[in-house]
Amino acid sequence: MDRGGPRRTHLEPTARQRTPRRKLYAADINVVRTFDLATGKPGAAYEVPGATFLNGIAVSKDGAVYVSNTQNPEVVYKITAEGAVSTFASGAPLTRPNGVAMDQNGNIVVVNLGSKDVLIFNPKGKLILTEQVAESGNDGVVVLKDGTKYVSSVRFGSVCRIRPGQKFEVIATGIPSAASMGYDSKQHPLVIPMNANNALAFIKLND
Repeated sequence: MDRGGPRRTHLEPTARQRTPRRKLYAADINVVRTFDLATGKPGAAYEVPGATFLNGIAVSKDGAVYVSNTQNPEVVYKITAEGAVSTFASGAPLTRPNGVAMDQNGNIVVVNLGSKDVLIFNPKGKLILTEQVAESGNDGVVVLKDGTKYVSSVRFGSVCRIRPGQKFEVIATGIPSAASMGYDSKQHPLVIPMNANNALAFIKLND
């Protein structure tokens, strides 16, 4: 029933992404929603046909959105800046794809809940590199300007670092439900939600 009150947007976000365009992008089950960072006002919303649980999200410099669907179908979707929706990648080696990030070369980095793989796709959707971390159950992924990747395991509570051309190293353990991860480029910590604890973990990076 419309009682004439202010319009509200129902939101069950699984991941969010800020961009230099001053927008917040949120994955909301089967819709990607945008919000103005200055005012909080809802912007465009893009329904993704066939999506069942949109999760990790990243936005490229040209405004394209890449968003994972963690339940069947195991897919990464692409939404262009104009709003056109397509399947970017699907099937193996995607295994419950979760966290998504952009690297310094404009490639799309995807981590899986169902495997240890860290998958790097070029903008055309071709898998160009597969790296691995210590554990599966991966959720968050952050890529720094120098190409160093950080991956959090929500299942096992660890954080791994992958420097360019090197094998992973575990830099933190024992973080309860280490979920999707962010990075503060000014103070330089990783910021990790601990969903079950209603808390945040901060890992200071010394490199």
